[in-house]
Amino acid sequence: MYGTMRAGLKISPFDERYLPKLVEWVRPLWSMVDWEGQVSTVDWRDEFRDLDVEFILRHNIFRNEFALQLTEEREAGGEELLAVALAAGKHEENDAVEWLAPRLAGLGQQEQDSLQLVVDYLEDMDRRTCSQMTEDDIRLTLFASSQPGCGRLILEELEGRLRAAGFASLYLWTDSDCTHQWYPRHGFELVEMARNEAFSTPQRDFLTYIFRKELIP
Repeated sequence: MYGTMRAGLKISPFDERYLPKLVEWVRPLWSMVDWEGQVSTVDWRDEFRDLDVEFILRHNIFRNEFALQLTEEREAGGEELLAVALAAGKHEENDAVEWLAPRLAGLGQQEQDSLQLVVDYLEDMDRRTCSQMTEDDIRLTLFASSQPGCGRLILEELEGRLRAAGFASLYLWTDSDCTHQWYPRHGFELVEMARNEAFSTPQRDFLTYIFRKELIP
């Protein structure tokens, strides 16, 4: 382990059985806005909201040695998920789009159009981030925490493993609907900020950010 943790905490490979828990965590944040960047006026079905969020999560899950979870042992037995941090190399791919394809048939046209906007947005931001990277870099694809301090713990562990593996820099992208202010406070440098025209409105700019943190000076 890279760092000190209190008793009962454990960092281990990410277990996809925790996907429903992650959907529960991020659903209120990710599914309450339209892709025009404003509070949702569409009465989306709960099933569609869950599908939307699960696809976003799966888009960012890569089955490699740099997919970590932080859990805590409970007195009554079992473990509670506290945080996840996943990373992927510049050319790594996953099967998220293939997973989504057969699930589109049961959706209405408005739902399909909304999901296509999600797909296009995620793929565009991934391309822009990877264009900043060299073969010696890696990117943080998913980072979520349910308790203060847990995100820092798992990120420190991940960064230690990435340094040991020889990666030079850690990249990530995020947007103005997320807690992007957290990253500069934890050693990340802003390398690109842009206004997303598709999701912005005359009243509100939807901004995207790409950050980098040097792992090996």
